[in-house]
Amino acid sequence: MVLPIIVGMLISLAIILVFFGIGRALERVGVDRLEEYVGNRTKSRPQPSLSTSVGEVTQGFDKVFRSMAIFDRLAYTLRRADLTLTVTEFLFFWLLVVAGASVAGYVISRSLLPAVMCGLLGALIPYLFLRFRQGGRLHAFDRQLGNVLMQLSGSMRSGYGLLQAIDFVGHEMPPPVGPEFAQVVRDVKLGRAIMAALNDLSERVGSQDLSLIVLAIHIHHETGGNLAEILETVAETIRERVRIKGELRTLTAQQRYSGYVLAALPILMFFVLMLINPNYEGNLFKPGPTLCIPIGAGFSMIVGFLAIRQIIQIEV
Repeated sequence: MVLPIIVGMLISLAIILVFFGIGRALERVGVDRLEEYVGNRTKSRPQPSLSTSVGEVTQGFDKVFRSMAIFDRLAYTLRRADLTLTVTEFLFFWLLVVAGASVAGYVISRSLLPAVMCGLLGALIPYLFLRFRQGGRLHAFDRQLGNVLMQLSGSMRSGYGLLQAIDFVGHEMPPPVGPEFAQVVRDVKLGRAIMAALNDLSERVGSQDLSLIVLAIHIHHETGGNLAEILETVAETIRERVRIKGELRTLTAQQRYSGYVLAALPILMFFVLMLINPNYEGNLFKPGPTLCIPIGAGFSMIVGFLAIRQIIQIEV
């Protein structure tokens, strides 16, 4: 009875995602809605289409989810990971992965407990992907902040205003810094205060070094002074933080690689034992409750690897 229910749920999710994917494919990608409206204000209003209906339904679900604090944080995490997905889309894909992993576990083992464990393991996959993508983008952003400060201070010393200097950075710097600073300029042109736009930038990116820069600009905005000199002082502080982080990364290299070895060693030993005695290792993957052993081992390896990374992560 359990398998038909799970398969039915999976088929229902697949149908929803098919219609949703069609709507996303028909939509114009990367075009701001306000710019699209301004550019086509002289044209006739388009007729409602499938993509419009699906988009409206998605927006409705997204508004409901965003009213909850946990899903609002998820939306900011998606933005920090540079994923062009709404909360509704990401939750649909998450449920699809969980359902697919659960069905695969049940089909292989013909038992409910391994299916539940496979579902839990599948639930970790989107989360890990999101965290690693967010961490990689944040690391790339922090690496570019030194050049950003040099360009900002140099532009302001040459006579540019703050907004003009930010616009220069948005045009000259490559992603991920360039598009984020260009978004600040677009927000200001649409009527937002520059301080509010910079606060949004800091919240979108989630970088401590960028928060330090925005705080310095706030202090200058309130008290006045030479902003170019302030930014150069902040640049020196950030360079010192980067130097200390590099030293800490060197000191914790042994622990970090120990985590890699501890995560890879069971996998390596499994393949070695499969070559030596495949029949003995094959018993772990026979249908039945014994399938919980490799699934639990994989789950424990992931949790242990994440715990080691969290322990050796030292804030500066």
